[in-house]
Amino acid sequence: MATMLRIILYTALATLTGINLYLFINKDKDAGTLNTAPTAVSSLAEPSPSSSAPSPTLPPIPVPAPAVQEVIRNADDGSSLAAGAKESFEKGDYKNAADLCKQLAEKNKKASLCAGLSYFRLPDYANAVVFLEQSLESGADEFAARKYLSFAYYYSDKLDKSMSNAEKARSIMKDPELDAFYERLLREKQAHGNFVDESTAHFRVRFDGYEHGGISRKVIGILEDAYSSIGRDMDYFPSEPVTVILYTTYDFHDITQAPGWSGGQFDTKDGKIRVPVRGAEGKEGLLRTVLFHEYAHSLVHSITRNCPLWLNEGLAEYYSKGPQQKVGQVIPLNHLENSFSGLNGRGIVLAYMESHSAASYLMDKCRADRMKGLLFSLSSGSDLNRAFTDSFQMSYNDFIEKWGKK
Repeated sequence: MATMLRIILYTALATLTGINLYLFINKDKDAGTLNTAPTAVSSLAEPSPSSSAPSPTLPPIPVPAPAVQEVIRNADDGSSLAAGAKESFEKGDYKNAADLCKQLAEKNKKASLCAGLSYFRLPDYANAVVFLEQSLESGADEFAARKYLSFAYYYSDKLDKSMSNAEKARSIMKDPELDAFYERLLREKQAHGNFVDESTAHFRVRFDGYEHGGISRKVIGILEDAYSSIGRDMDYFPSEPVTVILYTTYDFHDITQAPGWSGGQFDTKDGKIRVPVRGAEGKEGLLRTVLFHEYAHSLVHSITRNCPLWLNEGLAEYYSKGPQQKVGQVIPLNHLENSFSGLNGRGIVLAYMESHSAASYLMDKCRADRMKGLLFSLSSGSDLNRAFTDSFQMSYNDFIEKWGKK
């Protein structure tokens, strides 16, 4: 009863503080975004114009099967390499598919397309660009190559090359996904028109020099604090600098299509943090919460792409807000491993609360070094149950069965 009362109170407070809670998918595997948890973040910035029509998000990126079939049809050896590439690709073993397609490409340059698409799905955007560019010289499917080059260049932070390839692909064939992506590119280019960069050893911060010049130093200071404090606790410091883009609220929601209450977003595909900061002056505490939350996502992402969503969100909440009092397991945690989809407003709040509470329990009981061990085990390919058992001396299944149910 006490647990449910806390949930109802939390939801009521969220409503009173003006959060726009509604049905949404917090993390979609195709969209690849992680948003700041529901909080009174709408007070950070000015509201978006209500007359603005919703813009399409960055579309899902399915890899076309014809590209793989083309490799099979045109492979000179006509046998095991091509069949193995097809099987690996369809099973999602993109590393093996890339290796096999590279061998095929030594005899048939068209196989560079399959290699490029495999690298894209890993994701290894640098190699994806190399092989997709090579495929253009081979007579392979130019539309597919151009389309995925536009995505790969975007995630490699090369907006002009992304736009160029998108335009060439659109001239070959009409494609709704590519059209939506191109519209996003245009909006992003317009929003970045007056942007300048300010870099440290650990962060590259982009912002409108006219709009955000005064807040950029505060943002950098908070980010460096997050890098130091979370890094010390986890005994882990990412080697690559993180790009952080500061927006007005209107540009942030127009480009990212984040929920209306979202105060920030980490994109798992391009590794960038995006935050609306217009109106953040005098609200440094709230800004600090948002930036710590998103940086925690970035740190987890730098270790593994296989972290369960509830743990990813729970750690972000833990490092941005501190430990959470136990709330119990109302939604089974194994239902929150991949998505918070299908939850209404109260369910979303509860999902975050449970995630925060479960992560706090593990951090307080087992220490951060074991949590880091779990993340690295997941990165090396261990399944969740084995990695959990090795790190915490209890099986994942036992934890799901017992935690928060007493």
